[in-house]
Amino acid sequence: MNVLSWNCQGLGNLKRVRVLCDLIKSHKPDVLFLSETISKADSIEQLRIKFGFSQCFAINCIGRSGGLGIFWRNNAACEINGYSQNHVDILFKHNNTVSWRLTCFYGFPERSRRQNSWNLICNLANLSDLPWCIVGDFNDLLYDSDKWGGVPHPRSLMEGFRNAIDDSLLAELDLYGGKFTWERCRGKPGWVKERLDRCFANQAWWNLFPLCKLSVSHASASDHDPLLLDLLISVSSFMARWGRNFFHKFRDKVKKQKEIVASFSDRTDMPGVEQYFIEKEKLNVLLLHEETYWKQRAKNYWLAEGDANTKFFHATASARKRTNHIAFPENDEGEQIHNHEDMCQVVKGYFTEVFSRGRSHNASPNLPSDRRVTAAQNADLVAEVTFEEFTTAVK
Repeated sequence: MNVLSWNCQGLGNLKRVRVLCDLIKSHKPDVLFLSETISKADSIEQLRIKFGFSQCFAINCIGRSGGLGIFWRNNAACEINGYSQNHVDILFKHNNTVSWRLTCFYGFPERSRRQNSWNLICNLANLSDLPWCIVGDFNDLLYDSDKWGGVPHPRSLMEGFRNAIDDSLLAELDLYGGKFTWERCRGKPGWVKERLDRCFANQAWWNLFPLCKLSVSHASASDHDPLLLDLLISVSSFMARWGRNFFHKFRDKVKKQKEIVASFSDRTDMPGVEQYFIEKEKLNVLLLHEETYWKQRAKNYWLAEGDANTKFFHATASARKRTNHIAFPENDEGEQIHNHEDMCQVVKGYFTEVFSRGRSHNASPNLPSDRRVTAAQNADLVAEVTFEEFTTAVK
């Protein structure tokens, strides 16, 4: 799942709409957040249809400024939790249970109202204990290094912004693909670049998405570059969900098939009796598939006596999953690693040591010369698997 956030500086410009269409095609966001739309709700709805999103929500602009728009697809499973002229709060669900929270934020551009932005961030942080992420155009800087060119940013504003982030117990996501997200007067004497667009999250959210990645893209139709937040759900988590869904589909099929068998159980006419045995055999096949599924997951020998104990294999597979679970990697000093790049280095170092341990560059395998695959054996090995071979293997 990913989230695209962009201060588009008005959607009345056809060039910006074309650029936005290209961004959507390139990144395929599940959630799209636009600030400074300078548009009304009916225009946002028309764009929803044009962009191919399932739903949208809009905050109308006031005069020729402001305006927010949120677009999302059905697979995002989210709902609007609250909003103002400067934010939209969204709840995301998993298995019909709220699992985390996203706030799409637009800070007051006027320096005299920055305190209002900071107060809003703190108030949003106190709304719940859910895993929380906040992304958008904050119209503020945290450090001197967030700006290049022009006059220095007032230190009091940076300190106020930092205090709001610290009080909210938030940590900033590292930005990849560029250091700044906004610029003005490129190539001219007044050329200025700043990092106004950012993303923060609390510890619970970091624990939920430890592999998340924030990157800056590029758009030619606005002073702001869009941010792409990729949650990077791990392959193991994806496969675990897929496995659960796969098994639950088995259960649903078995339940429906039992109902079909029951519907024919009272039939005494020959067509009904024949159909009863046909449906009963279908049920037996489904149960066999279920046991085969758990057999493969358990990675254990099939019971030699033919006792098809699905519960046993289910328990074995679950125990193996608990044994194989890795909460987090550790480096050689025993320190827990949570940063994505450091994790990659730890894993790389481990396998480099494993595959280089005790090996010599001049070593050559000492293989017996008489152990060779004959032409006939090779033909058997590369031949396509027959149905009989497959049936024998799974029995």
